[in-house]
Amino acid sequence: MTGPTDVLRFALRQGPLRGLLHDPIVVDERVATTACLPPRSARADRGRPLPTGVHELLAAVPYPDGRVAAPVSVPGAVLAAAFGPLRREPSNPANDHRVTASVRSKFPVHVFTVPPEGPAGYLDPYRHAVVDLEPGPAGGPAPRPAPGDLNVVLAGRHTDLPTPYGVLRCALADLEVGINLRSLLAAAELFGLRASVRLSGPDVAEAARLVAATGPGSWSAPVVVTLHGVGGLPPAEALEPVGGGTLDDELDALLDAETGHPSLLETAAALAPRLSGPAGPSGAGRALPEPSLPAPPRPTAGSGPAPDWARVWWNRSAGRVPRPLSGFSARPVTRGEDCLRSLLAWAAAPAPAALHEVAARVRITAVPQRLAGLPTGRYELVDGALQLREDDPELPRRMESLFGYPLTPANDCGVRHATVLWVFSADLRSLVEDLGPAAWGLLQVWCGWVSHGLTLGAAAHGLFARPARSFDEHRVADLLRLPEAESPVFLTACGATRYAEPMLDLRPC
Repeated sequence: MTGPTDVLRFALRQGPLRGLLHDPIVVDERVATTACLPPRSARADRGRPLPTGVHELLAAVPYPDGRVAAPVSVPGAVLAAAFGPLRREPSNPANDHRVTASVRSKFPVHVFTVPPEGPAGYLDPYRHAVVDLEPGPAGGPAPRPAPGDLNVVLAGRHTDLPTPYGVLRCALADLEVGINLRSLLAAAELFGLRASVRLSGPDVAEAARLVAATGPGSWSAPVVVTLHGVGGLPPAEALEPVGGGTLDDELDALLDAETGHPSLLETAAALAPRLSGPAGPSGAGRALPEPSLPAPPRPTAGSGPAPDWARVWWNRSAGRVPRPLSGFSARPVTRGEDCLRSLLAWAAAPAPAALHEVAARVRITAVPQRLAGLPTGRYELVDGALQLREDDPELPRRMESLFGYPLTPANDCGVRHATVLWVFSADLRSLVEDLGPAAWGLLQVWCGWVSHGLTLGAAAHGLFARPARSFDEHRVADLLRLPEAESPVFLTACGATRYAEPMLDLRPC
């Protein structure tokens, strides 16, 4: 499946044709998944501990213009800031909260490191260390960076997502790679690092071989990020043993079995263009907004501390509800011009250069309510500003009726109370035919990139941001009056949660 026609057919099955060709997705959360299971070769007992207290460094830096002074171990601090666990929510049945959003909190994106020499590593967030990878059948680690640099490889393991998602696991993994890419580059910019990014070409193909050699699983096309001039990670030392026993044996067997699932064989073919194509431009874009980003209003006396980067990281949420409900809640709130400007600035920060052509093909439609005094309705994002296309006070409520997880006694849905809905749409046929079969996967990465920016901009103003692909594409397209050739491909809902509880802080001190 390397031609535009095959890739377009595969893309349509995960979007506009999903409801016609596939049964509704029903996930039994009691069924075991491989989420949070390190690859087989990443369970060794030697590795390089990450520095502690990174959140304290971020807490000393004011949002939005502050930057972190270089700590003792720059690369380790960046990895801890970008990917470390944040908190445990006692009534939440999902996995512990991290900096990045993830479908059903499965966190399918895994992080690998490749130094100029020595063993490659695997970031184990719960051992707070980069574990030395045991040698695999593919030989030594690749691709190697220049002396003084460090390569970070991001790859999504499709088998970490529930089997009923089928071929949709391909798009979801690429979307989450984009989210994690933005998180990594945002942390790198906070620490003053220079980076470069490869999303296709020989380095990506070498990284794919490295990832595949770590054990069974179906993997997304990797993204390779080079952090320049960061020096090395600390020397390896003994780590606490992890895993083993009956549970790991069962999960390894599940990985082995799922790797051959028919939907994932199709997925592997759809990824081939990213691995066999030429290398694109390596510019990293800009993960943080321009320094002119407006700061949130300073809190009044007794209302809490002034915003800092640790608080923004901590506040990042996709919204939730208490057990036994599923979905997410929201409540009506009013936000001002400063919030709108912040969200627009985060959305506009340019993605890595390899995504620019794809970005130019995407329309962003916004549906705000009680935001910056704007009339509720349909807006288009044009040149960094919202332009009103249709005044419609009922549009958020009508959007909720098209969401994949509607309001029921067992599920909450806060779309009707969202502060702003962001919908990304594109002409998939034109995209794939004009830019080639790799463009569809790059589109997913770009959507994830923008969505994570929106989540951080929302967090700075006390809002959650929920990335979603679960909606009726045809009816959403009609409701938003999109051109006939365009399909909505992603949605992010920003709003204020109406549910909260005490939480356990998991950040290492």
